[in-house]
Amino acid sequence: MYRTIFALLCLASHSAAQAGADDLMSLYQRAVLASPELNGSEYALEIAKAREDQSFGKLLPQISVIGNYSLNRFHSDRANNGQPGTIDYPGTRASINLQQPLFDLQAYLLMKSQQSLTSQSEEELLAAHQKLIADLIDRYMDALEAADKSQIISAELSATEKQLERVQAMHARQLAMVTDLYELQARAETLRTNLIDSDNDARIALEKLRELTGDAVTGIQPARLDAVQPPPEGSIDSWVRQVGHINPELQALKHAVEAARQNISAYRAGHLPTLQLQLSGVYSDTSYNNQQSPPFDVGTAAIQATVPLYEGGITSARVREAEARKRLSEAQLEQKLRELEKLARAAYLDMATSPARSLATDRQLAASEKSRDAMKKGYELGVATIVDVLDAEKQLSEARKVQRQARYRYFKARSTLFYQTGRLIGVELAQLNQWLIPAIPATKTKPSLKL
Repeated sequence: MYRTIFALLCLASHSAAQAGADDLMSLYQRAVLASPELNGSEYALEIAKAREDQSFGKLLPQISVIGNYSLNRFHSDRANNGQPGTIDYPGTRASINLQQPLFDLQAYLLMKSQQSLTSQSEEELLAAHQKLIADLIDRYMDALEAADKSQIISAELSATEKQLERVQAMHARQLAMVTDLYELQARAETLRTNLIDSDNDARIALEKLRELTGDAVTGIQPARLDAVQPPPEGSIDSWVRQVGHINPELQALKHAVEAARQNISAYRAGHLPTLQLQLSGVYSDTSYNNQQSPPFDVGTAAIQATVPLYEGGITSARVREAEARKRLSEAQLEQKLRELEKLARAAYLDMATSPARSLATDRQLAASEKSRDAMKKGYELGVATIVDVLDAEKQLSEARKVQRQARYRYFKARSTLFYQTGRLIGVELAQLNQWLIPAIPATKTKPSLKL
């Protein structure tokens, strides 16, 4: 299933891939091919299908052909007129046998149970696919946030260094206090140290993306700060209901409960008799103990009934085990349902408040810029200290960081909400990808974050 979705995504993101940009779509294409989790889920599905075929095969006719050719030596003390003698002769024997279950309720119910397990594996494969998309989005946003932090610190360092050069020139003309010079020098060194750490964090964030793609990720597309952030459609209760009806993890657990229920009925059927049709045909020119005889053939048709009487309590123990497994599966289903409902509600509320949060951070950034400019002007006029200027510059950097974090928080909340409800598929990934910086004409360099 996920390979079909992947093929559609390849077509949708063909132009982005040609541009060589590492956006969500291009990274997804690499991750879906390199993911060991997806491969493992696909193999698990193949195993489940093979087991289903095996269980179904127990209800079908079993046909076998047996051929035997032997060399025999017959010795008797009275072989020829009462005299001892030895005879050497070949022997030929061939048979064909057919066995067809007529009534085997346990085998039938075990087959139905395995069908439920196959459906569980299919849902788990879809869940693994959606988990990969959610993980990719989460790590991509973390990488953007880490890269932004480095850029913001670098911009603050650049502004501080310019201020330091200006104060150094003023101090040389005895127009600035030495304490201001020292304050700026200390702040610049602190920013250089922070920049080293932030650059390292940004590289680590890209390495986390590398874990998904299986190869190096050196640059990623930045997000648009002016992207519209629509609130979630519908009420929070409607989204929670979708969790129970669509989420593949929950659907897989429901199939596990159904498989356990079928197992209970199947093992209880172990107390019932079984009927089997048997057809056979035999040709031989030897008889008992391979003694030579005139060639003969025998055709047989029979119905065999098997009535279980006592197996040492094995059947009852299997029933108890199946009942316990069903209760365990039901408990896991309820636990997962509550967990996913909690995450869906939190993501809904986070997504619903994101537009207001982003607007507030925009206003915070604008106010911080005005405050920084006012402090710089006040320092020039002598009514503000250099510490005031540095604090204003730091506040501006924090406002820039918070502004970007608000956008990434919306992306993560939207991804989480769609993931918990089971709707995080290729279409949603393509929608999120549109909120990154779009490609520009080939004559120019496409903007990207290089680390």
